[in-house]
Amino acid sequence: MKMRSAQKIQPDWWSKTFVGLFLGLSFAFACSALITMWGIEHIDRGVAPQLGMWSIPWIWCPLFFIAYFIPRGWQAFLLYLGLNIIAYSLVFWLRR
Repeated sequence: MKMRSAQKIQPDWWSKTFVGLFLGLSFAFACSALITMWGIEHIDRGVAPQLGMWSIPWIWCPLFFIAYFIPRGWQAFLLYLGLNIIAYSLVFWLRR
């Protein structure tokens, strides 16, 4: 009997690269803004922007890496687009 996986990872690496590059970076920017907004109220006002700025690569690099493990490029696009919509909705909702 042949072993079969549920879904094979497709070789559409171009679309996954662009999704991880642009939508992953966009999501990292939104998370950075959320971290900065939280930090301004809870830690020193001079440290909060630095914490937000230096959190971008720590968020973006794993997202860029994870994009290749999503089975298809369009699924990665929809997932990252949904994450961006949620993150930017929070940013605009929490702004003063």
